[in-house]
Amino acid sequence: MKIKLTNIVKAYNGKTVIDGLSYEFLSESPVVIMGESGIGKTTLLRIITGLETADSGSLTLEGLSREACRFAPVFQDTRLIGNLDAVANVKLAARDVSDDVICEHLKSLIPESELHKKVRDMSGGTARRVEIVRAVLAPSDVLIMDEPLTGLDEDNAVKVVDYIHKNIGSRLFIASSHSDLFESFCTKLSL
Repeated sequence: MKIKLTNIVKAYNGKTVIDGLSYEFLSESPVVIMGESGIGKTTLLRIITGLETADSGSLTLEGLSREACRFAPVFQDTRLIGNLDAVANVKLAARDVSDDVICEHLKSLIPESELHKKVRDMSGGTARRVEIVRAVLAPSDVLIMDEPLTGLDEDNAVKVVDYIHKNIGSRLFIASSHSDLFESFCTKLSL
C-alpha cells in the first residue's frame, strides 16, 4: 500500500503550516515525522487520516480506496473511555481479539495489576500505553501515532517502540515524535 502526497499546503489564519510537501509513504517503509512543536506534524497526520483537508495539493492511496482504508490512530490527547478498564477499552477497537490475547499484549507494556483498573484511575503514561495496544490490535491498514511517547519515561518509551516495531506487521506505519528512538526502524521525515 502507498499514500502519496503531492504539493500539500495547509494554512491557519494566514500562517502556512505545511508548504508544498510531497512524499510517498509505503507499507514496507515505516516513517517517523520529526520537527519542532508547531511545525505541522499533527496537521499532516490529520490530513492523511482525512480528519482535515489540505488547502491545496493531492493525497492519493494506492492499493486501497479511501473509503476502504482502515486507520488505527493514537492521538496526542487521551481517547479512552474513563469508566472502562484497559481490557474493555482495547476490546472496543479489537472485537475479534480474545481477552487472553489482549491481556498478553497489555502485560507487555503495563503492570498486570492495571489490567482491570478503570482508565480514569490510571496515570497518563499507563493510559497512553493502553491506547497504543488498542491501536496495534485494531484491524487496520494504516497505523498512525501522534507523539505516542508523550508522558513516558525512557524505559517505557524503549519498551513501547520495541512493541510497536514487533507488531506493525505489513501495515503502513506513520508516527510523529520528538524522540530518536523510532529511527531504529523508521525512515525520518523532517518538517
